[in-house]
Amino acid sequence: MYQYLTGFLRNGFERFLAGPVRKAGCQFTNGSAVDVLTQSQVSVRGQHIQKLRCDEVELFDADVFNAAKFTTQSLVRRSDSGGGTDTIIAGFESISTMHKPYGLMQKIVSSAQQLNAHVFKWCIWETIEKCTGRNCSQCPLWGDCAGRAKQATGYLRIDDCITQMRRSSKAAWEAEMLCIKPNLENVVFDQFDPNVHVRPIDYDANLPLYRSLDFGFANPFVCLWIQIDGKGVVRVIDEYVRSRATIDVHAAEMKSRTPGGESRVISTFCDPAGAGANDVTGTSAVRELRSLGVNVRYRRSGIAEGIELIRRAVRAGDSKSRLVVSPRCARLIEALTCYHYPDTPAGDELPLKDGVYDHPIDALRHFFVNFERTANTKHRMY
Repeated sequence: MYQYLTGFLRNGFERFLAGPVRKAGCQFTNGSAVDVLTQSQVSVRGQHIQKLRCDEVELFDADVFNAAKFTTQSLVRRSDSGGGTDTIIAGFESISTMHKPYGLMQKIVSSAQQLNAHVFKWCIWETIEKCTGRNCSQCPLWGDCAGRAKQATGYLRIDDCITQMRRSSKAAWEAEMLCIKPNLENVVFDQFDPNVHVRPIDYDANLPLYRSLDFGFANPFVCLWIQIDGKGVVRVIDEYVRSRATIDVHAAEMKSRTPGGESRVISTFCDPAGAGANDVTGTSAVRELRSLGVNVRYRRSGIAEGIELIRRAVRAGDSKSRLVVSPRCARLIEALTCYHYPDTPAGDELPLKDGVYDHPIDALRHFFVNFERTANTKHRMY
């Protein structure tokens, strides 16, 4: 970015410079300056600037990025004439390709609406050169381009783009150049598609109702409300996610949010770890819930077993899906999209337990593990 800026300045704007253009920055005659900061705590902390532009945020160290958020502040300047003032409003820009659905850029984009921040998106079709004199039907880019390059005004050579497409995988091409979706190579549920699996669904009094829990205190406590229709489709109709609350608070919230009351709940499944006695209280989360009128059940299983059951519901071998999630379940949808394996696995093939995405998935996993066993159990009378 700095090289682009300095190249622009040398194209007829040198008179605005106050001194030479240096590797680490330059100054201007109006008193402003541009500094290049290295990505480190020492470089970032203590800076007080009006505008900060962070390039390739996806590759940032999260602690450095969080420190950089506190560097900007608006500046009020007195006008040279008239004695008035003008204000330079502080600004913070994050620029990056979204390489991974669980990376730093994904978190920034997903929180943009809440922070009232603007999101600008662009890809190869905003930067490619204008296409002239080429036969579209014979062009390797036609499947993605569909004639858009005919109206382009960019600088990327078409032949370079064709070469990059041919030497990259389809997933990498869509992530890096088309910016359609991040690379799902390391994602656990890569077949999960919000356009397919997320749609408005409400409680149906004619269907059985289940709840599934995953315990937590500093990390979130999660409860999912789930129904199964006549075709075996798993319908997740609501979620409750909360940190730093006691079991009695969770129990009260679960009861108040359960449609039709406790009598409508067939079973409440939970993490087997909740049956272990607490070193401080001497009791367990399972025992506390039962004393509060929430009858919970659990079955011990491996993480991989539950993950495979969820995968089968997301998309089975016949390419059919039997999982639908309500838009109300924002945390579960995010977890299904972002739950991933460690980027640097050390012989461990289990997904990363990051305290964010694993808890909603664990709650869903406990449902599948327990329901599968319940569904296969037959009762007979002699």
